[in-house]
Amino acid sequence: MSVDQLPPLPEIEEAQIVSSPIARVGFVVLGFLCLGLGIAGYVVPVLPGTVFLLAAAWFFFKSSERMYLWVVNHPRFGHTVRAYRAGYGIRRRVKIYAIALMLVSVGLSLTFAVDGNVARVLLVALALVGMTFILTRPTTEDVIAGR
Repeated sequence: MSVDQLPPLPEIEEAQIVSSPIARVGFVVLGFLCLGLGIAGYVVPVLPGTVFLLAAAWFFFKSSERMYLWVVNHPRFGHTVRAYRAGYGIRRRVKIYAIALMLVSVGLSLTFAVDGNVARVLLVALALVGMTFILTRPTTEDVIAGR
């Protein structure tokens, strides 16, 4: 199922910019970092882009109306971000892909790149947090089917 087959999405909500200039700058920096990783995820096969684009939209929602509107109106990925923000969740295929890539990358890291038990436990814990987040989000196909 494509996100293009979703019912009409609600209007784009107005950004809720934080009042603290320090927090705003931090959110902008994190937004651009996530945006870069999200765009790279559309090119690099092992990097999931959607999760980073959702994070970028949230950071810009709190810090930059202009960048938030750019992300949610982007012709390539804006519809996916808007569908998630509208409550349609994450497509099943994307969930499977993201979790599979996490398992592969953590497995390879544990095998070839990480020394020390503390680092291994931290890596596994972070992967479990990421997988839990993905699995607890609604699945688009289930939301549309009314399940």
